[in-house]
Amino acid sequence: MSGHTPTTLAGVYTALVSPISPSGALSLRDMPALLGFQRNAGVDGVVIAGTNGEGVSLSVTERKRILEAAIEHADGLSVMAATGACALSDALALTRHAARCGAAATLVLPPFYFRGAPPEGLAAYFEAVADASDLPILLYSIPQFTGVPICDRLLGLLRGTPTVVGVKESSGDLETGRRLLADHPDLRLFVGSDLLFSKLMLMGAAGVISGIANAFPELLVAVARAVAGGSGVGEAQRRLDEAIEIITAYPIVGAAKAIIEARGVARFSVRPPLVMPDAAQVAEMMARLKERGFLQ
Repeated sequence: MSGHTPTTLAGVYTALVSPISPSGALSLRDMPALLGFQRNAGVDGVVIAGTNGEGVSLSVTERKRILEAAIEHADGLSVMAATGACALSDALALTRHAARCGAAATLVLPPFYFRGAPPEGLAAYFEAVADASDLPILLYSIPQFTGVPICDRLLGLLRGTPTVVGVKESSGDLETGRRLLADHPDLRLFVGSDLLFSKLMLMGAAGVISGIANAFPELLVAVARAVAGGSGVGEAQRRLDEAIEIITAYPIVGAAKAIIEARGVARFSVRPPLVMPDAAQVAEMMARLKERGFLQ
């Protein structure tokens, strides 16, 4: 058992990049530095092997190894495991492993190949994952990637599943987030679009799971603290939006890894089909970030 309860799932979580060396191999020796960079910025936790962690480009064995390394070096950070997979057997194996390792929760994608699967079939998948452990589950809604929305019908079918405690809403649509908060007050909403972070937090969201936090975790922490303190929210979000505008002009996971290197953490790469920004793009991005005061 994890020792965590659903009520502890809140705040700023970084959708952590995976430590992949330029050769394409895992570089788990760099996990302490990667986590230390996040911890020093004040984030509450990390998500392992999600979208920014290139989870779908990793084998089940690699996803287990990364999670084990993250939990070993968490040192106070809450660690959430992304355990969704197209094959239910893989999702079950990853979820059971996450429970054995002591993860705080799981973030679970729907099976994303059979896009026409009915809500009843998706509910059967999520119920099986829920039965695999007692870990709290966040459903991962990112339909622009999966083609499978987390719809009201599905949420209704899962209402009696006690470990389904929330949704990571990554569609980027403010109205979808607002409706989830209004119609499903029993679920914890984690914001998956950094541009909507402060707006949805002010509406009652539990927290954020952020990709931009890989590069600039302090910007997400600043927004969260401004919301909690009741002042400076607009300026904190505006500053975050500036960074987002720059980083998203480039291959985003690779761009984050280039910034992580520039900030002295470690040198990482990505796996195909993702690409790193080329040398000219990196130089241009760094110049823009320095001009706006994000880098020295």
